[in-house]
Amino acid sequence: MKTVLTISFLFILCAANAQRNYIYGVVRDSLSGDEMIGVHVRNIDAGQLTSTNEEGKFKMPAQVGDTLVFSSVGHKTLAWIADFTWFNREEIEFLLPVNTIYLDEVVVGEFPEYERFKEMIIQEQPKDTTFKIFGVPEVVMDPYPQLEKNEYLNPAFVFFHPVSALHHSFSKKEKEKRKMQQIRKRQHITSKAYQKFTREWVAENTKLQGDKLTSFMDYCDFSVDYLASATLFDIHQRMMALLPDFLEEYEEVEKYKEG
Repeated sequence: MKTVLTISFLFILCAANAQRNYIYGVVRDSLSGDEMIGVHVRNIDAGQLTSTNEEGKFKMPAQVGDTLVFSSVGHKTLAWIADFTWFNREEIEFLLPVNTIYLDEVVVGEFPEYERFKEMIIQEQPKDTTFKIFGVPEVVMDPYPQLEKNEYLNPAFVFFHPVSALHHSFSKKEKEKRKMQQIRKRQHITSKAYQKFTREWVAENTKLQGDKLTSFMDYCDFSVDYLASATLFDIHQRMMALLPDFLEEYEEVEKYKEG
């Protein structure tokens, strides 16, 4: 049985990867034209993440319609939607502009006491940042703009945005926002998962009904995170691979009850 499940799982992975082809790209600074090292490239539809190498190059599995998000400290976060022309080119060039921040004029005077300075930092309200998706106007791709702990404590972020880093570290309001963010994110993932793996959809594909259908859905034991991230094709293939074993075990249990 383990051998059958292993083979089925390998088939699922191969089938899922077959849906996407690799694209090859290079990321450059839009002003200098220099290749950018360590740029995070995320395919939010495929759930894939990579980064550019020392030559600013990367490769990523994608298909037409996938959204690729590019982010790097000190540069604007941008996203592009893959189209069919990407797969007919040896290399695609992506340009990231510098994230220029204009500060209001300040008059340097006597430095405030520590408690006053801390209070000023906590009361500071950093502006939310969004990014543009080419071809789709006024769309904010990141549904959770609140910074995570590993992001605002990142040395690069602290260096470029010291006030924001201190604010996110000490502000009780920001801590409460992060808690609410985790709750909303979990609710979003759960909702997305159960919109895919519905009782009606499983019944339509397996032809099971009643208690047998309920037992099979419990037998699948798919996690919420898996259901939220996997495609319907992946879920269907994995579910159908489990169906024969379930039916065999279910019949044995029924015979035992009758006996």
